[in-house]
This record gives sequence, structure tokens and C-alpha cells, in this order.
Amino acid sequence: GMDFLVAMGTSSAYLYSIIVFALQIVAKMGMEDGEDVQSSIRNLTPTFETGAWLITFVTLGKYLEAYARGKTAGALQTLMELQPVSATRAILPLEIIEQLKKEGSNQKLLEGKDEGEVISAVFSKLDLNSLRTEEKDISEIKIGDYLLVLPGGRVPTDGILVAREGSGKIVTGGVNEKESFTNNGAGCAYIDESAFSGEPFPVAKRIGSSLYGASVNQLSVILLRVTATGPQTVLSRIVRLVDEAQGNKAPIQAQADRIAAVFAPCVMMLATVTFVCWVLLVDKELSSTEERYVTALMSAISVVVVACPCALGLATPTAVMVGTGVGAMNGLLIKGGAVLEMAHHVKTVVFDKTGTLTTGRAVVGSRIGYTCELMEADDGAPLKKMIQSLPSAVNKSDIALWLACCAELRSEHPLGHAIINSGKEIWGYDILKPVAKGAAGKKHEEDNVAVTGQNLSTCDFQVVPGRGVQCTVNGIGGKDSNHSCIVRVGNREWAHGVDDEKGVDGPSSIQVKEHGTNRRADEDVRSLRTQGQIGVYVSVKSNNKHGEHEPSPVTDDQNYHVIGIIGILDPVKGDAKSTVAALHSMGIDVWMCTGDHELTAQAVAAKVGIDEDNVCSNVKPEGKADLIRRLQKRRV
Repeated sequence: GMDFLVAMGTSSAYLYSIIVFALQIVAKMGMEDGEDVQSSIRNLTPTFETGAWLITFVTLGKYLEAYARGKTAGALQTLMELQPVSATRAILPLEIIEQLKKEGSNQKLLEGKDEGEVISAVFSKLDLNSLRTEEKDISEIKIGDYLLVLPGGRVPTDGILVAREGSGKIVTGGVNEKESFTNNGAGCAYIDESAFSGEPFPVAKRIGSSLYGASVNQLSVILLRVTATGPQTVLSRIVRLVDEAQGNKAPIQAQADRIAAVFAPCVMMLATVTFVCWVLLVDKELSSTEERYVTALMSAISVVVVACPCALGLATPTAVMVGTGVGAMNGLLIKGGAVLEMAHHVKTVVFDKTGTLTTGRAVVGSRIGYTCELMEADDGAPLKKMIQSLPSAVNKSDIALWLACCAELRSEHPLGHAIINSGKEIWGYDILKPVAKGAAGKKHEEDNVAVTGQNLSTCDFQVVPGRGVQCTVNGIGGKDSNHSCIVRVGNREWAHGVDDEKGVDGPSSIQVKEHGTNRRADEDVRSLRTQGQIGVYVSVKSNNKHGEHEPSPVTDDQNYHVIGIIGILDPVKGDAKSTVAALHSMGIDVWMCTGDHELTAQAVAAKVGIDEDNVCSNVKPEGKADLIRRLQKRRV
């Protein structure tokens, strides 16, 4: 291969230098009839540096290639180091173990049949906080063990989620007491898998979902059953695949080796022919025999050295090092030279939206309130009194945000965190004791000492996966009035009071949907969608109880009133537009594929300069792979 030519070239140069050096020593020692020979030999120069430089260049190239591979693998090595060295193994109560044996749940888990239902049935009444635990080295963990992971902790190894300890009720159907429960085996736990997928938002994991080692648990205490350890984990397999890919040579290097298998014998043959020609065809009268042989040897060695592919040995590894190094600095893992070499054939680039074109950090954008309209309504007297009794630090324009913060206080959803963070910027760390910031902050704080002595509190927190959250806010207005209200934050049906497909909580769905602010809210949400924002409904319903002698007709205050809309957006990265423009200038077709809503996707595409015909929205993960295959076939 190529290494053979390198070895022959350097060895020939070194051998020639040894011969010349030896002849010069002999000549110096004085040969009786060698004046001419001595002078001709002294004119020759040893070329030790030629072989040294050749070996230096090739060795440097191999070093740079190895350095490039190490640079790319560095990110994976860092990821491996994040994997915990110890784990908290949970000791299950005897009744749970007996139930597992009785129902044959372990066998069902292994077969993957009805995992969620089986696990929920077994672990529904398990109190994670009362479990006995023991700290074990990660090497001692075996498949089938149960591990406890605290909020903020890393998942020690691969497994499946069997139970969670969350705050509030997790609702599977309606919001009736019989249909909601606080068990640890229901609802979703949020896991940060950005190290694997690059998606910045935590992933919702239901009971029976797979968990990967080194991912980060968010806010729930979770219990998982180990399904893989050591080299069988997803993380270990990823590292192994990348190492194998980096061990392969770039196509141009592999091609050089194949050519060298034929080229090397040809070069040696040409070098031999060159040597013979210089010895036999040069005029003997013009040079001595010694000079002819030395010149012939130099010419033959030159043929071998010139044929040595030093450019491929140095330039290719250098290019791989620079390409993979720059990619690794920007969070792009390049498998090796083969992938890098194929990059110039790319004619289409497909971007994901979240975390790629956007920052991946949800923030509150536009806020639309309907407080004034509700207060002006004649039929909203109880609601009007409740709004008037809110803390003075909460302005009318911010009431929807403050109520949403109260409902999201114990939420684990990423959008809920964005709402909470926005509220903390306005009212400080304690949402239930709001203190307005700015010049009037002190005055508001003094007012709140009197008004907030009302002891605001939240209770009856509920979350319906895929719909929204609900809580009851008590203590509004202090001891004198002590108003209470139910707050809902979520999608349209949930905010309008629709609890399931069969009906609503209160009057008919038609009455709810015909409410004026509700109709306007729908229009505002559609408008926010066109701006790339997710519209979150905030609705409120008075929870004041009628006295025994006071009539309690079905009045409008028993409906949910949409009090505001909160727009959540994922800001576009600063260099996203320039990147897309640069790709367009190179003649590359740019696409965007996302699982987000069509209007949101089109809004982001318009901001970064992607053609609307090249936007695919509402696409599931498997659909993204299908899109790539279709685009590849189109380019074939």
C-alpha cells in the first residue's frame, strides 16, 4: 500500500546516504590512484535529511489524523464521563414482589406486552419516599434491578419507567375524584435527553417508556427497572459505533492504498530500469564508472522518492483534522473522513426547528388579556369582585399571567417553566406574594403587607396530559371577602371547561363557546400561530359557595371565562438566517422538517429565509426519516 512506498522512499534515501558517506570516508583515508575518484566522490552530498523529512511529514499526518479522531471522540468521552459511577438501588416491599410473581409482570415486561397497564397495576400504590434503598457501584447493578433517581439526578443506566412521584393529581379521564388519583405510577416524568437527540426540551416519559443512561431526570422522583448495563447500553453502543466509523480511512486514502498495490511494483520496476539505463547508456568517456553508478543510483532513488504519496499522507489527515475539529467545536460530530469527503456532494440540507434553527429555550412572547371585557360584563359580578380583590402588585394587564403562574407552580412541563420564569421577572421569586419591581416597588410591597395578609394559597392541583393544568387559588381579598377561583391553563377545550369528549364541567359546550372573550381568544391564538408562537389559554371560574338560603341558579359565573392568552415562543438563533442564506448562495436546497404546528413552522421558516414549499410540519420522528429517504431518491 501507500506505506510501502513511504518505506521504500525513505529507506532508499537513507541507504544512498550511507553509501556516499562511507565512500567519502574511504576517499579521505587516501587511495593511491584515486585523485579523480576522490574529487568526484567529494562532490556528492549525503541526503540523510530527505528520509528524515519524509518520515516527519508522514508521521505528522498520522498524528493529525489521530488527533482529529480524538477531538471528535472527545465529546462522546465527556458524555461517558457524565454517566454516574454509582446508583441507588431500591428494595421493593414483599407485597410488590409477590404481586409481580402472581401476575407474571416480569415476564410481560420482558416480552414488551401491555407494559404501561401492567406496571401501573403493580406500582400504583407504591410510595417511593418510603422505599428502602442502598448505594451500589454501577458495576454491581444487574438487569432486573430497580433504581431510584431523584430530581436533577442522572439516570444510571438504561431501563424502563415503572413509577414516578409527582406533585398534584394526574388525571387520565375526567376531573372527577373517582377518575383522578395521586399515585406514583401515573402521568409523565420529564427527562432531558439532549445529550442523545439534541432536542433541548425535556421529553415526557409515561409509565413503561424507555429511559437512557446519562440522561437527566427533571422534577419527579422516578423508579426504573434496569434493562441493560455496561457495553449494552445505548450510550456505549453509540460510542462504539463512532469509534468504528473513525477507524475507517477516508475513501481517497483507501483508494490510494488500492492503487499503491499495483503502483508500488511499477515504481520499483521503473526505478530498476532507470538505474540500468544510466549505467549502460551514459557515454563512458564523459564520466567515470564510479560517477555513472552513483548517478544511476541517485536517479533510481529519485523515482522512488518522487512516487511516494506524501500529499495523501499529510494533506488528507490535515483536512480531516480541521473539518472534524471545527465541527466538534460547533457541536457537530463527524464520523470520519468518509463522511467529510462526501460533504461536497450534498445538494440538500434538512434542518430541524427546535434547538437547531431556534434556541430551544421557551420564553413568553405576546400576552393578551381580556380582564376589562370581563369586568364590564353585567353577568360577571362574582368574577368582577374576585378580580378587584387581587393583590395590588398585579396589574390588570398581567392578571392572566399571574393566574397562570399560580396554576403552573407545581407543573413539570417546559412551557409551564417559561410562564413561571416570566412571572418571577415581574413579581419576584414568590408568586403568591407578588412584589412589583420598579420605582413603585416599595409602595406595592407596603400595600401587599395589608392585602397579601390574605394568605394566598393554591390547592387541588391537577394535570391532564395533553390538555393542561388546573388549580384552585384561595384567600383572594383577605379575611373580609376571601374569594376563591379555579384556574385552568392549557389548550382550547380544557380552558373552555371541556373535560372529555362527552361533555363539559357545567353548562353545555355551546354556551361556553359562545362567550364573547372565548371567541376573541380563538382569533388571537390563530394570529399568534402565524407569528410562530404557541397560544396558551388561561381561563378562570369563580369558586365561591352559595349559602344555604341563597339560590344557586346556573349563572354565567359557573362557566370558565378565558381571561387571557399567553404566547410561548422559541426564539430564532441569531445566525440561523445568515446560515440559510449562505447555503442558498452555494446552490444548496434548504428544507425544514419539524413536528410543530404548520403555522408555527411557516412563521419560523419565513424568519430564516426557507421557502414555504420546503417546510414539513406535524411530522413524527419516523416521518422525518421517510422525508430524508424521499429527498435522497429525488437526487439520485
